[in-house]
Amino acid sequence: MIGQREALRMFGCEVFDPEGQRIGIVGQLFIDDDTEQPAWITVQTGLFGTNESFVPLEGAAFDGDTLTIAVDKDAVRRAPRVSLLQGDLPLEQERALYLYYGMTYGVAPDGAESIDEVSEVEPEYVEAVRLRLRRWVAAT
Repeated sequence: MIGQREALRMFGCEVFDPEGQRIGIVGQLFIDDDTEQPAWITVQTGLFGTNESFVPLEGAAFDGDTLTIAVDKDAVRRAPRVSLLQGDLPLEQERALYLYYGMTYGVAPDGAESIDEVSEVEPEYVEAVRLRLRRWVAAT
């Protein structure tokens, strides 16, 4: 698990997939609103780093100079595009990212046998228990 201290040093570091292929550099960091722990990054890709793709930090390893993520380069390139103009992630885009990467999103209410049954629950409840990501801006 990558903590807040390590996360501060990740900005601008190179990002590699599990096979050692370079993907890009760390652009932005998003933390879990409940745990205050780093949860996602954006990776600047493309010519001159003009594209940013969201990548989960789950299963990632940081050695102080480089970040190795748990997903492959192609998965990062095909990830849903998210507009970062609003600051924190909107609910729909956050949910799409979690589902794309096959991660559990939110908390299943009592009586639901799986997280898939959450779609039958009131939208207000789902929004209240979802994992909220917010942008982390490091003060310099």
